Amino acid sequence: MSELSEQEIRRIAEQAIEQLGEDASPQAVEKVVKETVHRIERQANDPNIKRETETKNVAHTKKQSNNRIIVTAFGKNQKGILAGLTGTLAKHSCDIIDLSQKILQEFFTIMLLVDIAQCTIDFEELKDSLIEAGKKFDLKVVIQHEEIFNIMHRV
Repeated sequence: MSELSEQEIRRIAEQAIEQLGEDASPQAVEKVVKETVHRIERQANDPNIKRETETKNVAHTKKQSNNRIIVTAFGKNQKGILAGLTGTLAKHSCDIIDLSQKILQEFFTIMLLVDIAQCTIDFEELKDSLIEAGKKFDLKVVIQHEEIFNIMHRV
């Protein structure tokens, strides 16, 4: 029925649970997963959407968004945080598309948009690697696919 694999749907559900946090009721997670799957399948199957996408030259962006992740991290500011996170991405051939960081008194926050199309390891390994890099600086690190990020902030 669904064009997405069970593993892809499970990944969407896990990321929805992580992002919803305390609000991760079965109903809320189901709603986010259904909306995400529906939107992905609609974009893949609807010729009108495909035509509109091609007309607006968004097909390239859509393809890219499947290979893009959002990395956010926050904690107390320390020397080497930026190098630690970006070094981990570079080590695995990830391309940083955009980056925003802010230091507010002693607190550090960063948000990165990363292309993982050329990544030398799979998403879960990269996620674990970035979380480990963050632990060295006592940072809370969250990694999610751009599609999930967009859905979570639309709900």
